[in-house]
Amino acid sequence: MYLNPFSNRWRFDAQTAELVAQTWWIGLIAGLIAIVFGVVVLAVDWSVDSLALFVGVLFVLQGITWASARPLEGGARTSNLILGGLGVVAGVVLIAWPEIGLVTLAIFIGSWFVVSGVIRVVGALANRHVPYWWLVLAVGLIEVPLGIWALRRPGLTLAILITITGIWSIVTGIWQIVIAFEVRRLAERLHGEPLAPRAAV
Repeated sequence: MYLNPFSNRWRFDAQTAELVAQTWWIGLIAGLIAIVFGVVVLAVDWSVDSLALFVGVLFVLQGITWASARPLEGGARTSNLILGGLGVVAGVVLIAWPEIGLVTLAIFIGSWFVVSGVIRVVGALANRHVPYWWLVLAVGLIEVPLGIWALRRPGLTLAILITITGIWSIVTGIWQIVIAFEVRRLAERLHGEPLAPRAAV
């Protein structure tokens, strides 16, 4: 779930919140998936190849959910479709790569953290009129240094990569659930009264 860095929407009202809320449940599902994956990553004794396969599946599922949701500021879906497509492609590459090495896996994971984090930070700063922009900013500020550390690989071991991947997945999963429920209730709070359900666009 992202705020589009290139959004030209400078007003966030109850109608916009209602529009974004139509896909709140996608964020909830994505968050639950991320938490489950994070717990499993931390609980299992992985090899490099099996971890790459598992993370690849996570990237694919997250990419699908991102492409299906609407940007959090209520703008066009283009940015989400692009990001979701990149997630799916990265996941497929990880799944299909035979005997991927630890360094290569770290580069994939670190790059994804950095790209995701930078987009969240820039998107949040560009959409400070959106009520929950600072939540997006906070997650981006966690992702970027994690990704840079993984890319620099000082003393990298499989155990360390497992730990940062699992923690990242759990943290972003919790964040997505919080955002999903925030988005779901925000339109009602901005209106000051309950809203009638609207069919998804």
